[in-house]
Amino acid sequence: MRMDEISSWLDEHGASAGSVALSAEFDAYLCTLSWAGSGIDWREIPHRSLALEGVSDDAVVKWARQTPMALHDHVLLIDSASEPGVVCRFEDAVRDFELLSNRPELYMCGVDLVGSEVQPAFDRFIERRSFMTLHACI
Repeated sequence: MRMDEISSWLDEHGASAGSVALSAEFDAYLCTLSWAGSGIDWREIPHRSLALEGVSDDAVVKWARQTPMALHDHVLLIDSASEPGVVCRFEDAVRDFELLSNRPELYMCGVDLVGSEVQPAFDRFIERRSFMTLHACI
């Protein structure tokens, strides 16, 4: 993530940078799945998709609330295994993911915060593919 460019967003939303180790762990989980090109191969995974063109932030939030990731109040958002991700509230991640990453692919998973510890649920995730589509496991 571009932490230097999004630091004011982090402050405004009570969000924080996740560790590089956490990004790498999430990426390692994602790498256990089948891939096609630059993203997950969804053909064998039960999922739902949303084309983003012309879709409002509110519609994206409504769609995401129907995914397993919505079982969590917080989210880890990554766009690289070798950089820190962002840990923030569910709605903030889903509403502002385009502001947080300028890379075509990004991944979000649900997390629970227990004290200062982040407990991820890697299998409850959403992928943004090529800036244009969200895919979520169901």
